[in-house]
Amino acid sequence: MSKYYVYLLECKGNNNEKTIYCGYTSRTPNARLKDHFRNFRTKKKKHYTGRQKFVRLVYYEKYEDRKTALKREKEIKKRGTKYKLGLIDGMKNISRNKS
Repeated sequence: MSKYYVYLLECKGNNNEKTIYCGYTSRTPNARLKDHFRNFRTKKKKHYTGRQKFVRLVYYEKYEDRKTALKREKEIKKRGTKYKLGLIDGMKNISRNKS
């Protein structure tokens, strides 16, 4: 059975302003991140991450089906930056507690 992911990337543009990019993938978040790095290195300006000078994976969620993952991606995008930052902060706390 396939797994689907919703993920957040922290991006930094040429003006050093941080933004949060939300995406969905059927591959692992790290594999998808490599695609974003490729966009950056090849300067594919039509892609959002290709216009950034810094991109890193900061959050992800795993789902069993595509429909649920896409619904969650839409929900996160609608909720705004404060919500996204809360998700990221929550994941950092989980990571710290596992150490």
